[in-house]
Amino acid sequence: MEAQTLSPGLLHGIEYSAPPLAERVWVGVKRHAISLMLDEREVYTFDPSGRLWMAFIDGVNYKRGLDGRMVCKWITPDGARRLRGLTTEEADIVLRWAHQMALQATGAYPDGADPICRQYLERACEWDVQAHHRDARRFLQIYKPVSILPPDQYLAVVLQVTEGCHWNRCTFCDFYRDRRFAIKTPDELREHIARVQDYFGDTLRLRNRIFLADANALVAPQRILVPLLQIVRDTFPIEPTDLTGEELNRWRERHPVRFQGMYSFIDAFTGYRKSVQELRELQQLGVRRVYIGVETGCEPLLRFLRKPQSNEEVLQLVDALKEAGISVGIIVLLGAGGDRYAEAHVRETVALLNRLPWSKGDILYFSELIEPYAGEYTQLAQEAGIRPLTPEQMGRQRQEMEGSLHLPPGVQRATYDIREFVY
Repeated sequence: MEAQTLSPGLLHGIEYSAPPLAERVWVGVKRHAISLMLDEREVYTFDPSGRLWMAFIDGVNYKRGLDGRMVCKWITPDGARRLRGLTTEEADIVLRWAHQMALQATGAYPDGADPICRQYLERACEWDVQAHHRDARRFLQIYKPVSILPPDQYLAVVLQVTEGCHWNRCTFCDFYRDRRFAIKTPDELREHIARVQDYFGDTLRLRNRIFLADANALVAPQRILVPLLQIVRDTFPIEPTDLTGEELNRWRERHPVRFQGMYSFIDAFTGYRKSVQELRELQQLGVRRVYIGVETGCEPLLRFLRKPQSNEEVLQLVDALKEAGISVGIIVLLGAGGDRYAEAHVRETVALLNRLPWSKGDILYFSELIEPYAGEYTQLAQEAGIRPLTPEQMGRQRQEMEGSLHLPPGVQRATYDIREFVY
């Protein structure tokens, strides 16, 4: 049977052999991964244990999550960006092809060549389709589904200090409907951490941040939260912020596996109640940035989204975070409220964003409302006669906002596409 090209439109779920290796194959080993590149048409990247992490095949990028989900992204001939999730059968094709390529590359590996590269290739050869499936089942025995992370945290070590969302009523979010909100006890967190460490093993080197999940771990009362974060800090070395030069280099030498800090979502309608002193205590424990779903500065639209925060609460929270030395990631929801709220959404969101005390290291995320993921919102919008914005209209909405913003240097602006996320 002739080898078939993987297509972003339709992956044919049939058995086939991988094509022969290219005349030249590059094998590269870095601290966090091994890459197998065949000319320019295919690249396979495996983590230190050998499990497939990413692939580039025939112009399409594939990324696999530890729970077995896989997404692909590609650019159409007219320059449009496309992405979608793969079915299990489609993902298995990519896994099978990557495994066959690793086997072929190992078989053709020259005697006397770099033994470290050979070792990593041999690890990749151990990961056939069934091995990946077993690993995904093991992952889901340790974690409740990791539903979403900020884009800059996709390579964090997720610790589910809490499970679910304490509010869980926003009309546009279905991420945590499958679980009740709970805060782990110290013993439960220690057990969770031990299982996470055992699962990741050497692949912890791939990850240099710690994300405190789920939706808002920092909602826990301070008297409960601080001992939990102390457990995290006692287990995972957090790079100190008060060392520089040779002192910092010596610290890094003593901690080859280390982390930049802890990160978490926080909501404005409970977060504003934490005092500057409490937030500074979290910063001293290693919290470096928190992410706030502001969504919009239009308060009537917030009510429609069933998000019970006010602009003043957002301002109060960000002011306190800045005074405590914690940076922020602010998330704006493009397309929220459709055509009915479009003008007010832009105008009042810009007004709110321009009032915030931004500083270097902060991030402003623009996230499009993706209605297939929006749950109750779509039904309520239809009942209210609200028409959704097209992707082009949401793009123009972002342009209007960015054109009116006055942000200081060092504040990053970025896209937050929830369809891309796999952990």
